[in-house]
Amino acid sequence: MLSLLNDLFINLCVLVALIFIYLQFRWKIKLEERSNLSSIIIDGFAGGLLGFILMNFSIQVTSETIVDLRFIPVMLIILFIGIPHAIISAILIILSRFIFGITTSAVAAMILMVILIIGFIFIYKSYKKANLDPNSYKHSLYMIIFSNIVFSVIIAFLVRDSEVLKSLIPSYWFISVVGGLTSVFFVEYIRKTQYLLMKYEKESTTDFLTGLNNVRQFDVIWNSLISNATAKSERLSLLIIDIDHFKQINDTYGHPNGDKILIELGKILTSSTRSFDVVSRNGGEEFSVILPDCPHHQAKEIAERIRKAVEKHSFQVSPNEMVKLTISIGVATYPETVSDTNQIVDMADECLYKAKRSGRNRVCANYMEV
Repeated sequence: MLSLLNDLFINLCVLVALIFIYLQFRWKIKLEERSNLSSIIIDGFAGGLLGFILMNFSIQVTSETIVDLRFIPVMLIILFIGIPHAIISAILIILSRFIFGITTSAVAAMILMVILIIGFIFIYKSYKKANLDPNSYKHSLYMIIFSNIVFSVIIAFLVRDSEVLKSLIPSYWFISVVGGLTSVFFVEYIRKTQYLLMKYEKESTTDFLTGLNNVRQFDVIWNSLISNATAKSERLSLLIIDIDHFKQINDTYGHPNGDKILIELGKILTSSTRSFDVVSRNGGEEFSVILPDCPHHQAKEIAERIRKAVEKHSFQVSPNEMVKLTISIGVATYPETVSDTNQIVDMADECLYKAKRSGRNRVCANYMEV
């Protein structure tokens, strides 16, 4: 029995290692963001491949019969990904079992897998219909127990040696329960870790209020586009935008309504610019738009389009009250209005300052403008 436990434990270690590797791969290629068909094919193939690898580390019980934990990948895919993906995995596992020989045991393994996939789907849908947690340990435990019962019946039919069965079935039950629950825990832990990492990565580059790029991401993109513009001799324009008298709006209507205005303004900036322009919130009521490969005259046109869109827009501050506001914009373009890339931001800032001093609600594209 100790030898069987050791062999099954090796099977479990291989399973956990392969799950970890695949989850990292799945995260790197952003599979959840791809089409459903791509996910079904890739996840289904991965589950089938995992089952096949587990068979290569299986326990040889008789000359024809091998025992392993190949049911766990199918169970995990149903729990965490989807039924179509699991069906493909089960089919591939069934076919790969015949690589080891077309025998009575291979046919029995096929029957076992068919019964398991049907039972797993039934358990999953029953929990879902009852609005219970589809990823709970109780749910997975039912699947594991069901699998063990079916396995015990089939293995008893294949292996007629009672002494072998006395050690095999208890060992298998123990390792499959421990391995199945460990795998569920492991997958949930990795998924939560990846989710938190993605969340932190997003928050480090995204403004929490508007969803636009924050000042840190602005700096990263800006430095990259400057290098690209100088290397390819392309024009690069920058708009720096500030809301006129925004403090009065906050004082009059409160900061929560001020936040709503900032969110709405972010949407206007995004809809009024080109799809590849970079819109950021640089802090407070100051925004920016980076315009790659954009000549000065076009940058002024875009800035004026933004200014007019904001001027015409009514911002809702209460269910029954709308307010109007205006913005001032400073524009700078490399190399048309500034020849040194290190001074583009300063030039745009200077133009914004001129727009403010000249009466606000205007675009200033040259610091010499009055």
